[in-house]
Amino acid sequence: MINNKKLLIISTDIGNIKIVGDKRVYIPSDDSFLIIKAMLILKDKGYSFNRIIDIGTGSGILSVAAQRIFNPRILISTDISPYAVVDAKKTMEEEGVSSLVIRCNGTSCLKGKYDLSIVNPPYLPSNDKIKRDSWIIKTWQEGRNHKKVCIASTISENILILRSSLSRFDQNKCLKKFNYNRIKLIEENTFMERLEVNFWSKI
Repeated sequence: MINNKKLLIISTDIGNIKIVGDKRVYIPSDDSFLIIKAMLILKDKGYSFNRIIDIGTGSGILSVAAQRIFNPRILISTDISPYAVVDAKKTMEEEGVSSLVIRCNGTSCLKGKYDLSIVNPPYLPSNDKIKRDSWIIKTWQEGRNHKKVCIASTISENILILRSSLSRFDQNKCLKKFNYNRIKLIEENTFMERLEVNFWSKI
């Protein structure tokens, strides 16, 4: 326990990752693990990235994975939730990862171009009304949030993004509009949805 937060050991394809958990921050699940597998596929295909952004980092698990797999020169983790930013910073400390963790709406706080955006977007349709302090709902409720992070990801030349069969948002339309081409890397069926991770590159 760290300052009333739980230290969790998460088993992944790259070994155990220690994350700092909080009930107001999304705990890694099937979608997170599938993105890690997709990163490994990219690595096996010979891809390398020096400037990586993890958009909507949550607990920070995907930033830790990106550091282990690609060892980028620059790694930035952003999240709009103040609770996620605190947890992600603590996760980085636990894992010895030197990522800059910033409270930011997508990539609005950043300038320049990056090599890779990693995105696990909020994709579940819901009619729940969000109160200002309902941060956990914002982590998974689609609404306009999915479109926002999709557009934010175009700050990079390449995008690694998860897509769910439950989503109503058209990622293809969003990214093709910015002249990206798609490669489907991996997909998996769970008991409630089909998940896939796609790799988009500038034409």
